[in-house]
Amino acid sequence: MGDRRFCYRCMEEKDMDQHICPHCGFDENTPHNANYIAPGTILRERYLIGVLTDYNGEGASYIGVDLSTGCKIKLREYMPANFCTRVKGKPTISVNYNNLAKYKAFMAEYTELNKSLARLRNNSNIEPILDMFADNNTTYTVFEYAEGEKMLDYLKDNAGELSWEQATILFPPLFTTIGILHNSGIIHRAISPETIFITEKNELKLSGFSVSAARTADAGLEHELYKGYAAPEQYSASSSSRQGTWTDVYGVSALLYRSLTGCMPVDSASRMKNDDLCEPSVLNPSIPEHVSKAIMDGMKLNGSERIQTITELVTRLFEQPVAPVKPVAAAPAPAPQEQTYQREQEKYEASRQPEQYERPSQGYYEQRDVYPPPVRERRYRPNQEEYTVEKVNVVDKIKVPIIIGILLFLILLVLLFLIKPLISTNEPAESSSSSRDSFESNIVDEDPDITADVSGNTEMPEFVGKFYSLSKEKYAEYFKFEVEYEFSDEIGADIILEQNIEKGTYVEQGSVVKLVVSKGPEGGTIPKYDGLSVSQYENELKKAGISNYSFVKSSSTWGVPDTISQLQIDGKATAPGVYFSNKDGKKLIVFYIAKDASYVPQTATQATAVSSTITTVATTAATVATTQATTQPPTEATAPPATDPPATLPPATDPPAPPATDPPVVDPPEGGGEIEVW
Repeated sequence: MGDRRFCYRCMEEKDMDQHICPHCGFDENTPHNANYIAPGTILRERYLIGVLTDYNGEGASYIGVDLSTGCKIKLREYMPANFCTRVKGKPTISVNYNNLAKYKAFMAEYTELNKSLARLRNNSNIEPILDMFADNNTTYTVFEYAEGEKMLDYLKDNAGELSWEQATILFPPLFTTIGILHNSGIIHRAISPETIFITEKNELKLSGFSVSAARTADAGLEHELYKGYAAPEQYSASSSSRQGTWTDVYGVSALLYRSLTGCMPVDSASRMKNDDLCEPSVLNPSIPEHVSKAIMDGMKLNGSERIQTITELVTRLFEQPVAPVKPVAAAPAPAPQEQTYQREQEKYEASRQPEQYERPSQGYYEQRDVYPPPVRERRYRPNQEEYTVEKVNVVDKIKVPIIIGILLFLILLVLLFLIKPLISTNEPAESSSSSRDSFESNIVDEDPDITADVSGNTEMPEFVGKFYSLSKEKYAEYFKFEVEYEFSDEIGADIILEQNIEKGTYVEQGSVVKLVVSKGPEGGTIPKYDGLSVSQYENELKKAGISNYSFVKSSSTWGVPDTISQLQIDGKATAPGVYFSNKDGKKLIVFYIAKDASYVPQTATQATAVSSTITTVATTAATVATTQATTQPPTEATAPPATDPPATLPPATDPPAPPATDPPVVDPPEGGGEIEVW
């Protein structure tokens, strides 16, 4: 038996010489996605990272193990794919400086969200946060690994649905947890059977926390919404679509709908067009009417008409329905003997009544049909002159509150003086030193403050591995920079590769520092653009290592909005699959159809022309690529002259052909491409 090692999928120990895990069957030779951390990477000399488990527009999650304790963990990495790329073969993230402001803004929100969750780590229904730290130009959050199954699988194992009696036992802890989150200012926005786990002890664990932009359409990140459970306001980022506690009320109500009926509710986007959502009690008659009504009120499309808080929803769900009032049976008619006895009794009572007042012939008493009230006995009251009201002085009115306020203020000052040392002393105990440093650090710019010696000389900081654009701005008053750019297939653009003065050396302020800065890869293969939006294709270009490019709005409205229409190099059409060099001075021009363009479908003639042109370009590109296989880097293929749209024009009834030339292209800044605002 050899040494022990961990399986990267289940994180169970296995023999060193076993390539296939005997526990889960995972083959360690399985290739991984190069955009994410490679399995086997160790962070902070403590956390061994396994395979990727899930990802969204905010970041990615991995299974892992804490080597210091041997316990499984879940590691969450902030990595918005639209703004950054992974340095090849390293866990380091390279941020495109054009998106640096957005990257840092969303990262600040991500950090604050997880700091708030860390304060609630004693809540057993939330995945507890064990650690949080900054490294590799990003932020990592370490969660305790949740053993259990998703609620969706749990429902499948229970005939697809639960009874109301089962729900009253299972869900109350979840309701309480969501209420606590709301009191802490946290809105989940993704409550669904996919984000709730059920442990072996039948306890619920709520997961899936993300920044708001990842749970809202068109808010700056690639959004991830759970169909059927996302509220209508999550499908729009406009200011009129306000989100709040009522957003989670929709998700909880939809979750109850699914759990009690066995049917996924109609998604809110479809309901906005045609609201045909069935009441739960119609699908399952055993659901109490008041529960069915509360669920429907919690899923109203208009947020202001919806149940506003989780407390109100719980009150509606668990309130006892009022029992119908039974009519009181009329008293049975008295027997003839009893009637005679009653008449005699009434005569006897009447004879004992005192003389009654006469009813006035008109006025108030006649209207009210009652007798005048009896005259009350007037009690003796001394002469009013014997009593006088004492006037209260204004000073007497306010002096007592003032004295009390002064005393309270003095007490607060004394308490503050006594408690402040205790707070400063106990503050480091709230988290480990690594967690504290990561909570307060700036992730992209981690350099320490400048220090100087007694002579006023400035200590040289470490520039290697930092962004040049940020360093130049931060240290502008301390140093002058001479920059030499060179291509690097290993290090992303704008990253400093070398510095001529070693870190820690004291130099005069204003000294010249020579830096070598990466321009990114020398080139790469042009990626395909079929089915991609403009922003998605720009990200693909960055991943491919192509930096010398420009996006130009096509003058034609022929095609699908927000898609790529054509590629050009030096005014000649090119095609995906061709190698593009960043160092030969040429630029890749990417023509796109604007988002606001009106879509014009293709005619048969246009479709044939497009197919013919694309086939010709692709064939020519493949031939050139084969011919140049022995020389690196190859050049782009020679293709038919560029047209936009393609060579064969549509009939006269179709939109006119675009002009032969497109708008002039502005060169991008050094180290990356650009995209016009549309």
